[in-house]
Amino acid sequence: MNEQILQKALQTVATRRLYAKQENDRRYQEVNARIPQLAEINRQLAQTATKILDTLQSGEQVEQRLESLKRQNLEAQQLSASLLQANGYPTDYLDMHYICECCQDTGYTNGGYCECLKKLIASLGISRMNEYAQLTLASFDQFSLDYYRGKTDEQGQDCYATMYEVLRACRRYAADFSLQSPSLLFYGRTGLGKTHLSLSIASEVLSQGHEVIYDSIINLLQQVEREHFGREHSEMDTLYLLLHVDLLILDDLGTEFDTPFYISTIYNIINTRINRGLPTIINTNLDLVSIRRRYEERIVSRLFAVYECMHFVGSDIRLIKKKNSEPLI
Repeated sequence: MNEQILQKALQTVATRRLYAKQENDRRYQEVNARIPQLAEINRQLAQTATKILDTLQSGEQVEQRLESLKRQNLEAQQLSASLLQANGYPTDYLDMHYICECCQDTGYTNGGYCECLKKLIASLGISRMNEYAQLTLASFDQFSLDYYRGKTDEQGQDCYATMYEVLRACRRYAADFSLQSPSLLFYGRTGLGKTHLSLSIASEVLSQGHEVIYDSIINLLQQVEREHFGREHSEMDTLYLLLHVDLLILDDLGTEFDTPFYISTIYNIINTRINRGLPTIINTNLDLVSIRRRYEERIVSRLFAVYECMHFVGSDIRLIKKKNSEPLI
């Protein structure tokens, strides 16, 4: 794990705990000023720790005195709750309110990292990965169906009608995205809009507060390989992030080297995310026949049986834009 990311995560957790303490102090000042009787009770409760220490040090009738202090403390807490409620406050108004009640914003629980700290570390790692990937987000509004007008695919189907439905499905997918959303397989020749629409989905999903990783499959596999074989100091556990991120978008499936490690890693990513119910979007320039030829059955069966397949048709938009001197967005 990258030490810089860990320290940044711990600093964020420490800031949360400090904020919880400051908010708690503010609430005490508020009710003490408004409810004098409650201020006296709070003063007595604040002295409990000192009274317990004095009792232990005295060594005289320790059990009886501790039991008496416990009873007095409980009665004071009950009276405090009643006074709060009578004055329009919640009974837990003076309790500490942490972002994570499990670790009380320390980042640690049961002798290890709390889940909140792990999620924060993953979030920071994902942000770092997307910086390295130089992620440039597109939008649905920039996707023009005009490039598909008057064209037909190999089966004579209208490209405009097909891509109209693809665009509508992608918009709906992004708008309704959740961790239970299905996985998608975008396939078709190069330059037909697969990258644009998957980036548009990424933009929308990110704006909803979800974590997204987007990169070419070869870049991600190379990073996992370097970390796995220890050829470079790991900035983060890339494979862990790929397996746990809310939405993973793998671009250019089929461009990676055909090695046992890469094939095994692709299967691991696809299968693990299916088992965890996490959505994935995969883009490929391969057609369905080529996918069957290139990949082993355990990968093919999961892609075709679990993923919703969307066929992209038309002419290479990049070439059209280049011919017309249009921006390649």
